[in-house]
Amino acid sequence: MALGAGIDIIAISRMREILSNSGRDAFVAKVYTAGERERAEAHAEPVVYFAKTFAAKEAIFKTLGIDWDSGVQFKEIDIQDGKCGEPIAVLSGRFAEIVAERKAARVLVSLSYDGDYAIAMAVLSGQE
Repeated sequence: MALGAGIDIIAISRMREILSNSGRDAFVAKVYTAGERERAEAHAEPVVYFAKTFAAKEAIFKTLGIDWDSGVQFKEIDIQDGKCGEPIAVLSGRFAEIVAERKAARVLVSLSYDGDYAIAMAVLSGQE
């Protein structure tokens, strides 16, 4: 049973611009986990990886219908690669608490990109 859904799209050129300015290191440290940073650097196109991952985090945020007053941080979402390369959202901190409060089993994520756009969809899946 779906308890919430979210979608986000970002222009890859916008992410490229963000990553090329002087605040890059602070932005990356605030938004991405150490594992995501490692995976981005190993990716053929790090900017695309960062854009898709950012869109996934935004989509997950939207599935919960919360705002920043909830005490969440983007680094509490770690987008990992599954056995077949599928994205897996691993939540910690306040994000994990909110999902547990909603009695959700997990957050499903799908990512894609084409041209200058990266898109992510997330669904909060209920207990079975």
